[in-house]
Amino acid sequence: MKEKKKKFNRYTAFFVVMAVIYSIIGSKLISLQVVKTEEYSERANTRAITEVPDPAPRGNIIDKNNIVLATSRQSYMLVYNETDESKKYFFETMDKVFKLLDDNKEQQQDDFELKINPFRFEFKTDDVNAKKILEVRFKRDRGLNEEVQKRLFPDKKEKLTKEEEKQIDEELLKISPEETFNYLVKQYDITPKADFKNLLAQYKISPDEALSEIVKRFNIKDQANLKAKLEEYKNNTKNSKTILAELIEDYGIDKLQYSVEKQRKYMIVKDTIKMQSFSGYKPVTIGSNIKKETAFIFLERLNDLPGIDVSTQPLRTYPYEELGSSFLGYISKISGNTEKYAEKGYDVSSDYVGTAGLEYVYEDRLKGSKGGRIVKLNKQGRIIEELGRREPYPGETLKLTIDKNVQLAAEKSLDKVMEKLRKNPSVSYDGVNTSNATRGAAVAIDVNTGGVLALASRPGFDPNVFSTPGKLTTELYNKFFNPDLEAFGKDYISSRGLPVTLDEIFPPVDSSSKGSKVLRKDPYDIYPKPFYNYATSSLTAPGSTFKPLTAIAGMEEGVLSPTETIYDALVYTKHGYNGRSWNASSKGNINVVEALAYSNNYFFYEVGDRLYQRGLDTLAKYAWKFGLGVDPNSKEDPSTGIEIPENYGQVFNVQSVKNTSSIYHLWNLYEDLRKIRKNKSTGEYEGIDIEIKNGESKELTDLKGKIQDTIRQQMRYNNVKDFSKTMTGLFKQLIALDKNLKDKNFTDSDINIAISKINQSVNSVIEEATRPGNVYNAAIGQGTNQFTPLQLANYIAMIANGGKRYKLHLVDSFLDSNNNVIQKIEPEVIDEIKLKPETLKAVKEGMLAVTSYDEGTGSTVLKDFPIQTAGKTGSATFNEKLQDKIGRTSSAVYVGFAPYNNPQIAICVLIFDGGHGAASAEVAKAMYEGYFREELAKMNYTSEFKFD
Repeated sequence: MKEKKKKFNRYTAFFVVMAVIYSIIGSKLISLQVVKTEEYSERANTRAITEVPDPAPRGNIIDKNNIVLATSRQSYMLVYNETDESKKYFFETMDKVFKLLDDNKEQQQDDFELKINPFRFEFKTDDVNAKKILEVRFKRDRGLNEEVQKRLFPDKKEKLTKEEEKQIDEELLKISPEETFNYLVKQYDITPKADFKNLLAQYKISPDEALSEIVKRFNIKDQANLKAKLEEYKNNTKNSKTILAELIEDYGIDKLQYSVEKQRKYMIVKDTIKMQSFSGYKPVTIGSNIKKETAFIFLERLNDLPGIDVSTQPLRTYPYEELGSSFLGYISKISGNTEKYAEKGYDVSSDYVGTAGLEYVYEDRLKGSKGGRIVKLNKQGRIIEELGRREPYPGETLKLTIDKNVQLAAEKSLDKVMEKLRKNPSVSYDGVNTSNATRGAAVAIDVNTGGVLALASRPGFDPNVFSTPGKLTTELYNKFFNPDLEAFGKDYISSRGLPVTLDEIFPPVDSSSKGSKVLRKDPYDIYPKPFYNYATSSLTAPGSTFKPLTAIAGMEEGVLSPTETIYDALVYTKHGYNGRSWNASSKGNINVVEALAYSNNYFFYEVGDRLYQRGLDTLAKYAWKFGLGVDPNSKEDPSTGIEIPENYGQVFNVQSVKNTSSIYHLWNLYEDLRKIRKNKSTGEYEGIDIEIKNGESKELTDLKGKIQDTIRQQMRYNNVKDFSKTMTGLFKQLIALDKNLKDKNFTDSDINIAISKINQSVNSVIEEATRPGNVYNAAIGQGTNQFTPLQLANYIAMIANGGKRYKLHLVDSFLDSNNNVIQKIEPEVIDEIKLKPETLKAVKEGMLAVTSYDEGTGSTVLKDFPIQTAGKTGSATFNEKLQDKIGRTSSAVYVGFAPYNNPQIAICVLIFDGGHGAASAEVAKAMYEGYFREELAKMNYTSEFKFD
């Protein structure tokens, strides 16, 4: 029988199609789950591909002998990467992190300027105005200005004017630190309620885990009700928001609050996330410079700490701590004017930059070039694969002219001598009170190159405090930037029994910041300031250390010969002057060498008078050649050439006194002109006001400015043509323009009285500037003579080398990362004076006599030193009329050079309130020991300081 043929019907087609579909699905599942399992697992776990910056190590700073003074070392740091996943665990993770840090005696990184207990801002400056600027910047960066703008200008849509922005700034300063803190708590949602929401989100699919964690974190007793609610929350049997609201209300979560300390810990992290969001992805540093052991503890627990990772970074470190802080400076986190750094490619939210000293001056050369890595991040923000890398390149190395051993001797010996002076305040050196010998400076210069061998300023500071996060404690911050001058002043006055009030000696400074304490200033430089460079910035009278210059001027001008003797009559009385010698009895007839050795005032008064006969500025012209000031009428740059900021002092000269005196006299003139006549009916004074006031019209302001400039010009240069006539015309214009003067019927007689007072002031300025006594004072280093220790050291270096003035410099050369020289700084002579051989010989012999004669003022300290030295002591008066009243005394100054026959090093030492120069000579001796350590070792000479 023939078999029946099967038909292909729709059922068959259906099963065939289904078989094909299931085959395709099956093969796809095999591909997804077996063949490409790893690829898709990685995709599911990958959050993003991004670039992670790698900071470059800062270049080293080394001394002339290649001893490292500043370097960078790799350190471990703890970072937090915020992702959508890690956000859910933020509070829980941070609590675990903070506990681990505490358990291992590590600190959370804390550069956050808003502090608590009490609430306050801590900005790294002691300048009141700078603090206000930084406070406004802080509040603007965090959006408080927007709140103020809504309140002040609610309907304003166009851009604010400068005046309106200024109003906002004024209002921002009224917001207290506590109010700012509370604003940020709200802004960053740092509440248990937010923490609770995070927990529910993270444990939504596991009520048992949620129950355990919530009970633990919020100490909830009624667990049964909580578990039931969590089941509802999981299964969505009720609206999630409704259940959440019920839970928060049931357990009073919205009424809970973290402690202020805990809020701030969270705030530091959240604030850093916000600030860094402006510069793209970057991990938040939770802890820097953590110990290796701590880093490994965190690495072991990463699975339990979402978003947390351990990395390394270069950390700036200063091996010798305070040593050289006066010129090294320090680095710190960017603050203040962030725009200029942002333009240069810095991450202004986290980068550190040079803030003072060489670190600041050579920031561009020290910083290096950042690197970066293109990486894959998983959903927890951790790096899972590196796709590419750009290596960071270290900054240049600064090789200095500094000799670490001389620097060490300068700092240690200054501290030692000042401590000795404080411990014996009433008996040291002829009974002067040296109880406030807390500030000092010492400088050493290579006389043949201008290279600075040592530059010390005391007190100093440890730059590691600023480069190592966590080291700047509140105690140190207050010491550096916010000293309690009120408490210090009260103790200072009472311990000395001074006849002054606190407001007289430390006058108050107004502060408009709400919540800020009243600040005080220190106009008499009593409080020791670690960040004030006394070596380069403090202007002080040189005292008798100026006398070698007076001797040079006298012999070069021909008014004194090297062998001539002058009789010491003790009291100098020419032109009504009353100059006394500090010597108890007359030295009789003495020559210039003996006068220098004994530091005889009478001798140099006489030389000063002879120079005065040649012209009031004769002495000044020689001082200017030695770098002790500049001619105020010249275009010469007032600078020693040193790379770091400096002040530049001036010798007495007529023009400078006129310039200074005119400021004082013009100020007094304002009040005198307001009293040119008395109103007969009221008995009150009335007159002409030439002082510019706020709110006056531009026309009136310009006219008053012209009147002031005309008076000032006449006081300083006496060159205004027809001065009285010119002033008469200006006053008539003023009376016609100023509505306050128009109706007072000022007569020509009134105007003449006003001009008479002005002429008296002009004559007073001229008389003060041209007194012979000015030259006499200058000749012994007093009066208006004011120089820095750096200037004085350079002047002595010129005597030592025969008259060449070198441009001073700290940097010898710039090296690349392989120590190859990029740039060498060559010695540069910026001026030279050709001195007569007999002049130079006599002055040097006189300075040798200071250290070698039995009666030489520096012989007690240096007479037996194995290497022959020359020098000059000085006692620099702070303020003859005022110093005893405010507890100050003369400064101790010493200058010198060595070896005597072949000079290599010149030195200046200054101890404020140190009494007499012999105290400073002890520091100079220690510096010589550091410089000549190898030669001295061969002589079996032992120094108390350990070098190398």
